[in-house]
Amino acid sequence: MPSNPYEEQRRAGVEQLLVDWADAVSSNDDAELQALVDPAASPEFLQSLIRTASNLSDVPRSEWGYEIVDEPETPVPSEIAERVGAADVWAPPVVLRYGIDGPDDLPTRRPISLLVAERDDRWRLVSDTDVPGIDRHTWRGPWDFGPVTATPITTAGGTSMVLGKQEQNLLTSRLATELPAAVEAVADFVGDDWPRKTLIVTTSSTDEFLASAGGVAGPDVAAVSVSDVVVPGNPVTGQRVVFSPSAAERLTEFTTRSVLRHELTHIAARANTIDGSPTWMLEGFADYSGYRGSGVDFATLAPTLSRAVGVGGPPTVLPADSDFSAGGLRSTLAYESAWSLAAFVAERYGEPVLRDLYAQLATGPQTDTEINAGLEATVGPGTDTFIADWGAWVAHNAS
Repeated sequence: MPSNPYEEQRRAGVEQLLVDWADAVSSNDDAELQALVDPAASPEFLQSLIRTASNLSDVPRSEWGYEIVDEPETPVPSEIAERVGAADVWAPPVVLRYGIDGPDDLPTRRPISLLVAERDDRWRLVSDTDVPGIDRHTWRGPWDFGPVTATPITTAGGTSMVLGKQEQNLLTSRLATELPAAVEAVADFVGDDWPRKTLIVTTSSTDEFLASAGGVAGPDVAAVSVSDVVVPGNPVTGQRVVFSPSAAERLTEFTTRSVLRHELTHIAARANTIDGSPTWMLEGFADYSGYRGSGVDFATLAPTLSRAVGVGGPPTVLPADSDFSAGGLRSTLAYESAWSLAAFVAERYGEPVLRDLYAQLATGPQTDTEINAGLEATVGPGTDTFIADWGAWVAHNAS
């Protein structure tokens, strides 16, 4: 917090600048945006602000604002301050606070690497790109990559939304068709204790996908679900399902349905899922939900696993976390094995037991002893017997 009168005055001045900036973006006012930009800023910066406001104009927002947050600050390097040539140059820790009307009951916050300058007793914007020597990066939303279309869809919990680009209209149409039934199907499996509405983002470039996915997925995946950091006992914010630019070409009608339900399952379970939990449990649970009720046979859903069993016999170990990110056949085998583990539990012990097992093991990193205890508390057999029974079930179904 400010500790002296000048710091208080500086903060108040920049806070007013941030309010004016948010108003100019919300009203898509080019002239006002231009008035907020410092003379030392590059012409490209002003044009980027104008483009973003225009690209965002059709997106319904429940909130849109910028705020200074209480984080450690780093002084602006002297060479940058000298180049700006203002009375004061500051890099305040700022976040964008926004909510999409419908899916977002609460806003999410994203960081901005902001540089501002005081000139003639007025604060103005200088840049929102990385400042050398200051460890802060600006998050880029879909509107930073082109005009955004917004498609509202009524689902069981209210209004869901697909944000995307005009060139992804085919995928948007598929998702709009599938989403209401997908929400119902996931709620039928995991229960109603989640919002039962969502925000879907379709992307048109690898850079946009990686920005929207928050770096949690590589460009070779079809979709990923993301959220803000989960604080136990608090509502989960920032939940999105992000589809890659190649999803429309890669996904069939069946895989669009299963991938959407898979990612929605992650969203539905997010509040009760701790990062670092066994990947085979998290992904197997979501894959089981994605394929649930499809009527598709084992060999079609797990062809790599079926071939592996035919060559080397049934699996004898649980998939390791590292298998899922290894790429190639190793990752494919890990995902198919994880699905088969969940399907085995559901068939042998029932879906309520599968949900209980998830609740036991989705509580964070698990030691072998803790996994064994979780299995004994739910399915009954410990790890060794459980793996043997699962292997026999896989061998029977893969034949």
